[in-house]
Amino acid sequence: MEYLTREELLGRNRNDAHEILENCAGKSIRDNFAFKVFDSAVKSNFGDKARIASVLDLGTARGAFVEKISAAGYLSVYGTDVDDYVRPDNKKLLKEFRTVDLSWDKIPWPDDHFDVVVAWCVLPHLENPFHCVREVRRVLKPGGIFIFTAPYLASKPSADYFVERKDFGSYRANNNHLVLFPSGVVKKSILKYFDLIDIEYHFRPKVFLGWKGPIRKWLYRLAKLMGRVWIKKLAERWAYNIVYVLRNKK
Repeated sequence: MEYLTREELLGRNRNDAHEILENCAGKSIRDNFAFKVFDSAVKSNFGDKARIASVLDLGTARGAFVEKISAAGYLSVYGTDVDDYVRPDNKKLLKEFRTVDLSWDKIPWPDDHFDVVVAWCVLPHLENPFHCVREVRRVLKPGGIFIFTAPYLASKPSADYFVERKDFGSYRANNNHLVLFPSGVVKKSILKYFDLIDIEYHFRPKVFLGWKGPIRKWLYRLAKLMGRVWIKKLAERWAYNIVYVLRNKK
């Protein structure tokens, strides 16, 4: 999807945006990676009370993530986006949905309201994601969990692309990623408010294609035998997205 301002999303490009976002779900959501990271983090933090944790999904789009976590028993789910793209069946799963421009507006809920906030590939699309991060901190309860993703700029594919083309593949002129999140930016703009719990890496199955595919498949099978640490090392090398799992410091 091309980059559009709020005025374009809600104005002359509104029909086009709805056609795309009412049918859109990110790769990490489609392949269940997002749910696995979320479910593990929430259960680890809230234990027996995980299923009653209040969850805010930023950038809900059609509601694909809402659908997945609701099916798993998470029933206190809220959503927000710049416009209402949520499919009717998924809207029924939400306790509440509100529209907001996450770049500039206050998230329309009170302080200390949510146990968990998730943003699956949302922050890099915002003109002012750092305002959004401060708002997330405000609406999260003390010790609440914030999970967000961004394109992983330090992976081997990303680094190779940059060396060859002097650009990042995820930030090409014809897509709508705007803000980069290298580790230094995350540390100074986000980790001042949150403690780092975990980092996960999401890679695409296409790394197993081409002439290197069989070698990578063999390495991945070997890593599985050696344990999670080695799987994570390979995932970091091949990653398309990085996932930060954070805890509110306040």
